[in-house]
Amino acid sequence: MRKSSLYIIISLLFCNLSCTEYLDVKNKGEVIPETAEEFSALLHRHLYSIDGAGEYAFFGAPSTAASYEAYTDNWDADLTTKLDLPIYVGSDISSLSFRFKSLYEVIRDCNIVIGELKERDTEFGKKLLATAHTIRAVCYYTLMRNYCEPYDKSNATEMLGVPIVKEFDMEGKPERSDLKETADFIVEDLKQAISLNQTDEHYRFYVDVSKAYLARVYFWMQEWALAASMAKEVLDKYPLISGEAYKEMIQSEVKQLGNVLIRSGISKSEGYVYTDMQKTKGRPLSLEFVNLFVEKERDIRYTFSFNTEFVNTKMLKTSLRTAEMCLIMAESYVHSGDTENGLKYLNHLRENRITGYTPYTESNLPAVDPAALVQVDAEGKPLTPLMAAILNERRKELYLEGDRWYELKRNGRPERWCGHSGVKYVTAKFLYTFPIPKEDIALNSGLIQNPGYETY
Repeated sequence: MRKSSLYIIISLLFCNLSCTEYLDVKNKGEVIPETAEEFSALLHRHLYSIDGAGEYAFFGAPSTAASYEAYTDNWDADLTTKLDLPIYVGSDISSLSFRFKSLYEVIRDCNIVIGELKERDTEFGKKLLATAHTIRAVCYYTLMRNYCEPYDKSNATEMLGVPIVKEFDMEGKPERSDLKETADFIVEDLKQAISLNQTDEHYRFYVDVSKAYLARVYFWMQEWALAASMAKEVLDKYPLISGEAYKEMIQSEVKQLGNVLIRSGISKSEGYVYTDMQKTKGRPLSLEFVNLFVEKERDIRYTFSFNTEFVNTKMLKTSLRTAEMCLIMAESYVHSGDTENGLKYLNHLRENRITGYTPYTESNLPAVDPAALVQVDAEGKPLTPLMAAILNERRKELYLEGDRWYELKRNGRPERWCGHSGVKYVTAKFLYTFPIPKEDIALNSGLIQNPGYETY
């Protein structure tokens, strides 16, 4: 009873804090947790939300994944029949700005565990610390991808990061770090979590999830060799699956199957995602995307991702699975100049998805499509046939999994437009980076607004 009362008090107190007050409860010692079990309650609040598919800010609820897909060129906004999804990213700017605060509220809870937990040397204490470090890293990773411009390794110290908050300070008004400092902080959090070797999957963010996120962060940072090495470690432990086992894994509404490391909604009953799935049916897939499936029915993804009217039929959920690690390896090797391994892991994915597939070689790769939206890679170089093939394979594999939006951002931030009801909606380059909430800018002059939102 004491634990429950304490948790309710903490929750009510924190719900009333402004975004710049997410840090400190030291002056309110009566509500700081005391035992490891009480600290655990702080983390389980967020873990339960993922299990219930309600966490939208740092891991992503199914409805969040659908919205992010709606911002991209995978669906044809020109042919929208229902307005259940945003027409383009500009429709959601206020909501996307608000998530800045939501992420720091999760960071605040992690900071409480990391900074105040006394039982640090017990197995239970180490489990809590590892989970808190990973969740905090995931939050900062999300902040970096959403509220910072795409990472440029050659210029990261001159680019804006996000405020780094790692301890309580009610009066503090942290300024934005530079982008390299932000990324380095995420890496150190994940390394700390990995060193604690937390293997209890009931805490969701166990050591292999931490490693997969570290591969993701290195990949975003353009640390290609490190990204490939970490991704390989995860992929070797959780090999790709194919055929009906793969289809069952992808189409499972509530079960965590196959090589999925973490996913949303596992505590829900079948049928819970029906409403969100119905939203996806108001907008057909773009013909350009459908035409990427050149092997058609021989590609198992073609058979369940959409119907004959190009309406989505792939199950909507948020997850992290190891096919992404394979794709990280393929691209990272190519960026490092290792074409042989780039082809090897591109073909490795294709052989697990396409019946009777023909392995790609440097001589039979499809030409780069001059009409494709993406024309440059993450380093700003014109696409080669191999890089284009990897990006196209990633687009097919991770369709409706919240990935395409960030791929557009990472690979040139191409401007595009769509029309609806006689109105032209333009995804301008600056819209790939979301605005810092204006309330926080007003309270803290050290928070510099992102370009394009000066009057927001």
